[in-house]
Amino acid sequence: MPETIAIAEDEQDLREAVAEFLELAGYRVLAAADAAEFRKLTQFESVDLSLLDINMAGEDGLSLARWIRSRDAGSIVFATAAVSPVERVIGLEIGADDYLTKPYDLRELLARVRSILRRNKARSRQANGRRLAVIASVDIVGYTRLIREDEAGTLAITDQMFKDVLLPILQDGSGQVFKMLGDGALIEFGSVHDAIEWATAFQAAVRDTQSSAKEPRIRCRIGIAAGDIIVRNDDRFGETVAMSVRIQEQAPPGGILLGEAVHAMLRDKTKKDFECLGMRTLKNVPEPALLFSALPEESGIR
Repeated sequence: MPETIAIAEDEQDLREAVAEFLELAGYRVLAAADAAEFRKLTQFESVDLSLLDINMAGEDGLSLARWIRSRDAGSIVFATAAVSPVERVIGLEIGADDYLTKPYDLRELLARVRSILRRNKARSRQANGRRLAVIASVDIVGYTRLIREDEAGTLAITDQMFKDVLLPILQDGSGQVFKMLGDGALIEFGSVHDAIEWATAFQAAVRDTQSSAKEPRIRCRIGIAAGDIIVRNDDRFGETVAMSVRIQEQAPPGGILLGEAVHAMLRDKTKKDFECLGMRTLKNVPEPALLFSALPEESGIR
């Protein structure tokens, strides 16, 4: 599958020329005229590199780069007619990988893009392997039925939920979505506490967004597991990933369930926010699992 390059450039002729040139070089290109369109195009895409015009009308490239970095969404190259020392420092602090000064030669752009993507592949190979992680599985309750009853409405509200609820809350923590599904998502966290804080905030936000509706349309289940995962080509595999899904299947609508390993890692004070459900049989798991549920009266993790 070709690597994806996203462009935010308000000069139409340049935007179209760059997009065509990179497509001819074998890349998949998403081209936007401003930051708002860029966000819409890339919201649910896996982007390898973003080429950003700094001085766009409205939201500038520096602000857009912060959003990209908060999602850990690939490398960043800035392009601008003039780069002040202050802008360069800010860009480097945000995490820019390179700068191009307009007008630039398209062959030079391609050479820089290829160099950055080669380095990324090398780092990715080094990052592949096993590591400990916390995995949260999120699933929309009754998704098949909702699609059958109102396909267009369900798809619209699902996209809105992920765009306006799931991802913004995730940006405040240390989680990374590594797989988007039609009816849910899989997210890796660096710590148990981060995962539970996010899950609690997400479920509360979903309830708030549905509170004004005559009939709540969307409710979610969340399951959280901890243990070894296998990282390969930006995806995650292994028993811990599968366990998060199986635990999530046992959660009530609007609920959060933890596996035993996750609960064991909690601070004593936080453990009081969960009750033991005892041993539960999980689908395709040979041994029963000890599960813990968030207490319904708890609105947050202390």
